[in-house]
Amino acid sequence: MEQNTHKFRLRLNLFDGIVLVLVLAVGALLLWSTLRSSPAVTDSPAATASTVRYTVRFQNWPEGNSALVQEGDILVDNVRNYELGQVVSFEVVPAVSRQLDHEGRKYVQATYEGYEDILVTVEAPCTENDEAIVVGGGYEIRVGTVTYIRGEGYMASGPIVAIEREVQA
Repeated sequence: MEQNTHKFRLRLNLFDGIVLVLVLAVGALLLWSTLRSSPAVTDSPAATASTVRYTVRFQNWPEGNSALVQEGDILVDNVRNYELGQVVSFEVVPAVSRQLDHEGRKYVQATYEGYEDILVTVEAPCTENDEAIVVGGGYEIRVGTVTYIRGEGYMASGPIVAIEREVQA
């Protein structure tokens, strides 16, 4: 008897060939991008350690609740638990917002009766590079960024309105 052994033959039609070429091209592109963005070589500038003072506006607090904020309070990010620094000072100002005046067709400053804003100045050790100022080991601060903060006996949110860097000698 004769053995019936068949040779392996790869038969590809045009569609199979196009799919195979595309899959190989995508694989080569992924491999190239992975090797190119290797973390072995970093061009990031060295971070310098210093101290920063920044001001956060706690918005729309009921009148009288500003007594909860005290100098020396340690503030913590309410979302990721980064330590944001220590309260150096605070100032109570009327709660204001911009509202549309439909008759005059312009925006006007309006005050909220019974509410107040608190401008809290915080001091924290930070590292800074060309890209960001980082406090608490990983929290980037920028003017305009809304922060969610937890203090001793209160929680607040509001934008960062000012940043003052310590001058390096």
